[in-house]
Amino acid sequence: MIYFTADIHFCDELSMKEDNRPFKSAKQYDKAIIKDFNKTAKKGDTIYVVGDMLDCNGKDSYNWLKGLKLIKKIKADIVLIVGNNEQRVIDFFFGGDFEKFKMCCKHYGIKNVHTKLDVKGTNHTFHLVHQIKDGDKRKLNLFGHTHLCSGLYHPYGLCISTDLNHFRLYTEPEIEAYLVRKTEYWQCDDNTNYINPFLKEVDGKVVNINANRKKYQKYLSDSQFKTKI
Repeated sequence: MIYFTADIHFCDELSMKEDNRPFKSAKQYDKAIIKDFNKTAKKGDTIYVVGDMLDCNGKDSYNWLKGLKLIKKIKADIVLIVGNNEQRVIDFFFGGDFEKFKMCCKHYGIKNVHTKLDVKGTNHTFHLVHQIKDGDKRKLNLFGHTHLCSGLYHPYGLCISTDLNHFRLYTEPEIEAYLVRKTEYWQCDDNTNYINPFLKEVDGKVVNINANRKKYQKYLSDSQFKTKI
């Protein structure tokens, strides 16, 4: 089976405060995440972590290495999509060499590392990318990076940050159920359209109606971005 999550931030005390995560410490949080991983996903299953599994706040930050050392405690295979924190690790500690970083991750037990990845599920192919600005508007994107601030639902895919799922893994059936709700309810709800500036549709095209987010207008204007299910 396959599972999804994003924005884990192992060994990051700062994230407990900034993201208001309901744990007394990063250590308690790490134990809870690994416990859920092992309860939900078994050996032979694959967990896709869509960026920021590790944490790196600067050149003197070694939380990322502490996080890597936790991987051996996880039963399922981990496939990591590079997030902005992993990119900092690559830049600061591997001289910008992605392949060296990938080799290091594999040494600590990660099955594979990608910058982006298409994963074929039972009914859909998911495009995994950490930041939606780097997404593919022709595909169904599963992304992270924004944690709680952007919410789960978007016309271009779903944000699968761990904060939005009570720090549990997303199963494929859960993702499928969200996509059904997206089509049958959320896209038809005036309240959703009101609170989400990206949902305005004009002449069959998704357009941005929020002046503060003009940089996304071109990105969202292609009607193909609304994946049909």
